Formats: sequence, C-alpha cells, structure tokens
Amino acid sequence: MRDKTMNKETMTKDEKAKLRKQAEETLRSRPDDAEDLSLLSPEAKDRLVHELRVHQIELEMQNEELCRAQLELEAARDKYTDLYDFAPVGYFTVSEKGMIVAINLTGATMLGVERRRLIGAAFFHFIHTEDQDLYYLHKKEILKESPQSCELRLMGKEGGTFHARLDCTLVQSTDGEERQIRMVVSDASTEKQMRDQLRQALKMESIGTLTGGIAHDFNNILSIIVGNAELAMDEVPENNRAHSNLTEIRNACLRAAKIVRQLLSFSRKSGQELKPTGIIAHIEETLQFLRSTLPTTIEIRTNIAATHDVVRADPIQINEIMLNLCINAAQAMEQTGGILELTVENVVLPPEEVNRYPHLTRGEYIRVTVRDTGPGIDAENIDRIFDPYFTTKEVGKGSGMGLAVVHGIVKNHNGAISVESEPGKGAAFSILLPAIAEKPEIKTETADELPTGDETLLFVDDEKSIVDMFGQILERLGYRVVAKTTPVAALEAFRLNPDHFHAVITDMTMPQMTGVQLAQKLMEIRKDIPVIICTGYSSMIDEKSAHSAGIAGYVMKPASMREMAKIIRKVLDREGD
Repeated sequence: MRDKTMNKETMTKDEKAKLRKQAEETLRSRPDDAEDLSLLSPEAKDRLVHELRVHQIELEMQNEELCRAQLELEAARDKYTDLYDFAPVGYFTVSEKGMIVAINLTGATMLGVERRRLIGAAFFHFIHTEDQDLYYLHKKEILKESPQSCELRLMGKEGGTFHARLDCTLVQSTDGEERQIRMVVSDASTEKQMRDQLRQALKMESIGTLTGGIAHDFNNILSIIVGNAELAMDEVPENNRAHSNLTEIRNACLRAAKIVRQLLSFSRKSGQELKPTGIIAHIEETLQFLRSTLPTTIEIRTNIAATHDVVRADPIQINEIMLNLCINAAQAMEQTGGILELTVENVVLPPEEVNRYPHLTRGEYIRVTVRDTGPGIDAENIDRIFDPYFTTKEVGKGSGMGLAVVHGIVKNHNGAISVESEPGKGAAFSILLPAIAEKPEIKTETADELPTGDETLLFVDDEKSIVDMFGQILERLGYRVVAKTTPVAALEAFRLNPDHFHAVITDMTMPQMTGVQLAQKLMEIRKDIPVIICTGYSSMIDEKSAHSAGIAGYVMKPASMREMAKIIRKVLDREGD
C-alpha cells in the first residue's frame, strides 16, 4: 500500500518555489498600506517578528490538522471500498433504463463477469428468460417509489443459474439526471432448498395424516374379511374349489393391508420394525426378481463397493425402496432400452452434504444409487418428482405413489433421497442411510403347529362384527372368550372377577377410552394382567410405545389366525414363567 503521509517536509523544491511565487504575486496585488519597518522602534519590530513566528506556527499546525483529516478521509474511503467490494451480498446500481451503473466485486463474482465489462451492460441480460416478466413487474413497482423484494433466477458462472433475492429501492436524482435503482442481491439457493425440503416434509405429513385417518377403519374391514375367510377355510376341504377361492380372498386382503402400510410410510406412524439389516442381500434379492421380469433390452449392472452394509431398517421396506426405484428406472427405458446401474458404497458425509440435508448428522452412511440411461426428467418436473400422485406416465402405467412412498420410507429411516437428472442423459436416484456397527439378526422359520390353549380371554372391540369373528377364531384355538363391545363394559366385567381372566385383547381406538387407558385401569385392579393391543391404526401408539406403557403384546390388523395364536401364546407363556 502506498504511503499516503503528506506534510511540508515532503514538498518538492519546485512545489515550494511555485507556492512562494504565488504568495509574492498576491502580496504585490494588495494595497501597500504597510508601515515602513525603518520607522518602527526596536520594541515594535520585536513584537512584529513574534507575531509572524506565532502566525507561522499556527499555519503549520493547521497544515498538520489538514493532513490528518486527509489521511482519515482516505482510510475511511478504503474501509468503505473494502466493505462495498467484499460484502457477502452483491450491490448493484441500475439506471432507470436498466443499465448497470455500478457493481461491487461480489456482484460481479455472482454473475461470473469482470466488473469493467458489466458497467453499461443491461441488467435484464443476466435474468433467466422465464423470470424476466417478473423482474419488469417488480421494476414497475420500484419506479413508483415503493421499496420491493423478489426472488428470481440469475445467470451465473458458465451459463448456470442460481436463485437470488433482490431487495431494491429507488434513488431520486438531485441534479436532474436519470433516477437509479439500488439493489442488494443475495444468493437464495440454500434458503430455497431448505424451504423446498420443508414444503416436501409438510406434504408428506399431510398425506400421512390423511391415510392414518382411514387406515383404522380399512384395516378393521380387512380383519373381518381375513378372519371369516380363515374360519371358512377350516370348514372346507383343501381339495375343494371353495377352499382355493377363500385362500385367494385372504391373500388379496393381505395384499391390501400391504398397500395400507405403504400409505402409512409417509409418516412415522406405520409401525415399522427397525432392526439391523444388511442392504446388499435385499438388493440382490430385488435384482434376482427383476432379471426375470425386465425385457432383454435393459442391461442390469451392479457396482457393490461397500465393505459394510448394515443399517437399522425395516427389511420389508428396504425391499420396497429398491423395487420401486428399479421399476421406475426400468419404465423410463421401456421403449428404448438401456442400462440400469446400481451402486452401493460407504461414504462419510462432507460438510456441504450435511448442510444440504439439515436433518442428517455427520458420520458413516450407506449410499445406494440407482441410475438409468432413459430420457431424464424435465426441469419443471424434477421439483415435483416426490409429490404423491404426481406422474408423467400414461394412464394405467403408474399411480404416482411409488417415489412418494420411497421418500416417506427413507425419511422414516433417518435418511435422505435426492435425484440428479438432465434431459436426454438419464436420471440417478441416491439414497443415504446411516450405517451401524451391529450385525443383522439371522432367524430361521420353522413350520410349527398352530399354538392353542384353554385359558379365559377378555376380548374388547367397538365393532360387533370383529368381536364375533375374533370370538370364533379364539374359541377354535381352544380359548374361552368373554367378548365386550365397549371398554366400560369390559372394565366392569373384569372388576367383578379379575382372577377369572388370563389375558385381555383390546382395540386401541374406541369410544369413552383408548385401549391403553383401559389397560391402565385394568392393571390398577390387577397389576399382573397381560394386555394385548390389536389395532388397525392409531397415531397415539406403536409397538415401542406400547411396550413402554406396560402392554404385553402388540399386533396390527388384519392379523391372521396364526399370527394371533402366536402372540397370545407368547404372552401367556411369558406371564406363566
């Protein structure tokens, strides 16, 4: 930085001579009213010399003060220049006609153009074509002397775009010249991304609330159908055609129950069973299924680079994620063929990835990427790709729920999903799931006999058809059943003879009191009574919270006869230990 110190000692000889000449000329031009020094007394001469010296010192002090003021002014100017040029936002001054009059270095960096080339350029050239009308409407209001703010897309480096926020005000001219618009331009890309994520989360939450509202009643209906079908199957020989028909009815209801669970995947209320799960095995299972169903024009490639693939997840839902993503990719290449590539890798999220997904924490993740070579996703659709019921497919080719369900499942597993696509270059869906150090559980299923018993059970449900159906099932399993359609009636029956009952099976959502509230009142009467919650759906409880409340067993409707037999026997045997 150059030395800006200036005083009389730094003046050049030429400057001093020039100053002396100007002073002498000024003196000659003035009237000669000075006294003849020869006529002055010695005392007067001494006083005159003293006054001249004092005056000289005063001038020197004034000169030094001026120099200090100049230095302070230059320092303030430099400070202002630094604050202006290197501010975290762009400062634009635009003429009324729309030409850039002034711009700081930050603003020039945003646009990716040298500052000198921007002066005199038209500002609208840097506005995305689709947002130029918005800018003109915005400018119209500004010229009415009304400060305005808006968000639009600006053209940045290498032809890219970014979302920018413009805070503008009108500056009136004091010299009759053209008015100017001053803008504070900030990069709003991160803020917009967070708003979009919040909006997506709210959409998922609203869908979860909607589906949760109908899940209870729908699962109750399915329970009635499944239960009565199984009762009828027990009375019909297996070689009878009716037995086969009843089996199809039961299986269809169980598939319908699976659809309900898919819908409930939009929220954390789906009763998912999270446990240590190896992802690679489920991927291989999905690909094995797909290879036999996809056309030969679609090539499947895998790149399994992960050395550790265990996450805490619901295995069924992991299969659902992979199947939905792979089918979606295959459908994108249905007409043209192409390559479906699936990659699994271990990653440690860098800070920029953590900032991109605020709900994620730093640590090791499993990244699964499903990539296709299809036509890609248009820019106007990519922000809606995870919206429920949104689809670009033909009628009958898809419901628009697949990717929405995947989004909900991934979110419930404390993960994140993203998509990258460019028209004509395919699409890539990436999933991040937190890795854990635990090993997956290995269970072997045995074809055991249907558990039975002879204990007395209290069954409570507010729907009579469910009470009648489950009463028959439980009696067929050998149990004695006391059935009630209200929690108040059940509580009264239990209070009259609490030792008569070995266990209680109750619905969760009922008039007068919930299943948990009923269980608490029953345990106040008899502390050791085991209670099983059998519910179609409730936002107030899941398996984990049920166990925390002292509930001995938890089962979701529709429950098959075998499922009910196992949970009842498990609870009773545990209480008998």
